[in-house]
Amino acid sequence: MQALLRKSAALSARFVHTEARIAKLGYTLPELPQPAGAYKLAVVSNEDGWVYLAGHLPFKEDMKSVHVGRVGAEFTVDEAAELAKIVGLELIASLKLAIGDLDKVKKIVKVNGYIAVADSSVTALPKVLNGCSNLLGEIFEERGVHARVAVGVTTLPLGVPVEIDMIAQVEP
Repeated sequence: MQALLRKSAALSARFVHTEARIAKLGYTLPELPQPAGAYKLAVVSNEDGWVYLAGHLPFKEDMKSVHVGRVGAEFTVDEAAELAKIVGLELIASLKLAIGDLDKVKKIVKVNGYIAVADSSVTALPKVLNGCSNLLGEIFEERGVHARVAVGVTTLPLGVPVEIDMIAQVEP
């Protein structure tokens, strides 16, 4: 019984009430649209606690249309970083939908960011992806620090400037 109480105390000390933290930071998780294809927004492997999130796009506030353009043409690096932050909130919303309780998140493990660029002179891809990465760190603190890759491409689905997917580990 003592071991169980210690484990419970350690878990409650380790986990912040994530949704309360999101609200305190002034963020709101969006309601997500249904996938446009034959895929799920997230797939949970209950045996080992892995969650694989599909690529998410930067939706506008109406959650029906997306931001369209490329970094270095229609969007600056800073504007694209803000769009990556929006995508980060969408990823968190999908994660919550998949697992029910964001306090179950043990670790954001990996983030893959794809950035549509106007030409090869746009090289600040990590700065764009920081919009999402910084948000995850702000919300999940140490649990949100992850490995990542930022890749520049010529085009993305629906003409969006940023697409991001994520892998998380959660309490099974």
